Amino acid sequence: MGRTDTFEGRLERRQHFLADKIRLNSLPLLRACLAEFCGTAILVILGCGVIAQTFLGDHGRQAHGGFLSVSMGWGFAVYMGVIFAGCGGSGHINPAITLGFSLIGKFPFRRVPLYIISQIFGAFVGALAIYGVYYEKIHEYATIHENGSLIVKTTGGIFVTNPGASHLTCFFDQVLGTALLAAGALAISDSNGWKLPNYLHALHFGFLVYAIVGCFALNAGAALNPARDLGPRIMILLCGKFES
Repeated sequence: MGRTDTFEGRLERRQHFLADKIRLNSLPLLRACLAEFCGTAILVILGCGVIAQTFLGDHGRQAHGGFLSVSMGWGFAVYMGVIFAGCGGSGHINPAITLGFSLIGKFPFRRVPLYIISQIFGAFVGALAIYGVYYEKIHEYATIHENGSLIVKTTGGIFVTNPGASHLTCFFDQVLGTALLAAGALAISDSNGWKLPNYLHALHFGFLVYAIVGCFALNAGAALNPARDLGPRIMILLCGKFES
């Protein structure tokens, strides 16, 4: 009996040891960066995925959704991204949010560069995943409508935002949209305000993005997130198949 207890005890300790290693309990910064990476990847997979389905469905005739589904899709993408990133991370999934929280003292500045790198890499991987999933449909659309060429302003628009107005208008559009996002994030997480439970933060972030995308997508695509735009642009550049 004693041997059995000893064996079971050792087995249980080994299981806990392996579980702790997988959870990276002894490496909290690495765990937080991985959480931001995963959360941003989920954000881009779901967000760019809904754009791909809407744009490519029935060869561009939007038989599989419209603008409402895109804005709602991005809202839910943010919701799920924050849920994933909140498991060990801070749930930022956006360099603008990370920097904003750091500037007001709610986040250590020394972590900002690592978080931003993790977010950009997550967005890159998310865009690459969507390119792989919709590879055939993207090239089918390009063959039918663009003589086989992949154009940044059409099929590339699945992954990145494109200007639809003057540079000055797009600049103010992005400043206002991102300012609303940052201010909304601070209001949602403010412990001195509505005192929302932590488990409701992600849902409110999703509604916030749904509202902003619904209002600010016309001029410049409502990127609101440097990682969400830069990561996919790097993916497009490395693919080397898209033309401006």
